[in-house]
Amino acid sequence: MKILSTQDFLKVLTVFFFLFVSLPKVIAEEYTPPSEIPSSNLERVRLVEDLNEESTPEQKKIAYLAELALLTSSGDTRVEQVESLEQKMTKLKSTLNNDPELSAALGSAISFRSSFYLDQLAKLSLFSRRGNRMMDRAVKQAPFNLGARLQRGISCANMPAFLKRARYAVEDLELVQQKIGGKYGDEFQAFVDYYLAQAYERNDQADKARELWTRLTASETEWAKKSRLALEKI
Repeated sequence: MKILSTQDFLKVLTVFFFLFVSLPKVIAEEYTPPSEIPSSNLERVRLVEDLNEESTPEQKKIAYLAELALLTSSGDTRVEQVESLEQKMTKLKSTLNNDPELSAALGSAISFRSSFYLDQLAKLSLFSRRGNRMMDRAVKQAPFNLGARLQRGISCANMPAFLKRARYAVEDLELVQQKIGGKYGDEFQAFVDYYLAQAYERNDQADKARELWTRLTASETEWAKKSRLALEKI
């Protein structure tokens, strides 16, 4: 039997010590669930309208997340509305500076602004890069924060395939789906599944997209009709 030299023994001891110190930290990591916002647009509008000077930073954050969901899901959104939300989020970020979910949402809003400049490559590139950097930084800062992962996942799922961000959407939304499942209700689950299917489609995984959208068409959620429309375009 080969006997370890003193130097080799010290190397092995160092590795075991590192694992002994690090393992409890890994085990202790817990995923932070995303902030809960209303599933219906009517309730989201009411939440935004109820904001006032006495609203707490956390209440403002929830309202801004709801407003972002409203703007990104509407076909009538104007770029001025997105810019206004960016300004409000930026101001709130100075108060909640270490909130990765808010940072990712701000990055998502900035990236969304690029969708208004599809015919202006310079602006499209500027806003998408700036927003993507902010989202990636937030996820790197807090990879276990499902709110940050959800914000980046939805944003990247909405981006054109040529921007090559669909793989991040797949990674983030599969994680959210795995860790939360149906804990937030059927509407939220269908919401995540719809955008995960969209991410699959834009990540050249059409079979997975078709399977997920087909399953959603049989659901009793507001995403059933949207899934049928999506299937027609594949």
